[in-house]
Amino acid sequence: MTRSHLSCSARRPVLSVALLSAFVCTGFALCPKEARASGFDLGIDGNANALLAPDPGPNNLSTLGTGFKLRFGDQFRLRYGIKLTPEVGWAFDHVFPANAGYPENLNRIFGGVRLGFGHRVVPTLYAHLGVGFRTDSVAPGVASVSDQGVSLDTGVAVDFHITRHLTIGPHAEYVFIDAPVLGSAGPQWIAFGGQLDVLF
Repeated sequence: MTRSHLSCSARRPVLSVALLSAFVCTGFALCPKEARASGFDLGIDGNANALLAPDPGPNNLSTLGTGFKLRFGDQFRLRYGIKLTPEVGWAFDHVFPANAGYPENLNRIFGGVRLGFGHRVVPTLYAHLGVGFRTDSVAPGVASVSDQGVSLDTGVAVDFHITRHLTIGPHAEYVFIDAPVLGSAGPQWIAFGGQLDVLF
């Protein structure tokens, strides 16, 4: 059992790096010599989360949560209306308690890329790899960092250009932090929400 758990955990970061590399390679393959940065992009995401793991019952957690994400990066315009945005950021997610339990907070610091296709309506793929910190509240007003590990999020979004410098739209993503506690699986959840990007 231990060997199987470790091998699965080891494969996840490898797959994450491969996914990020594929995004970057695709962008550079489509990048003409005259490609230029179109501006500095500031993104703000808001999410409603559905917890997949660990099992919320024994941990007195709800299956529901909420969160937000701040992103910063330079956006590059490539040929065929493709937009490549390397970015870094920070994310915070909160899992609600159930019954008499205490909530769980999850922080992530990450780097990754967004790849969009189009002009006015822009379907977008993205992935981020980083470090996640799992923080459990053990008593009212008291929190302790219980574990940390590699984090991954990957998702799809649709950006609607309201003005030249402002886009909004919905997104859906999968998030995983390789930080098991007391034999339970690392936190995993699906997030649904919206994003607002300002291009400077």
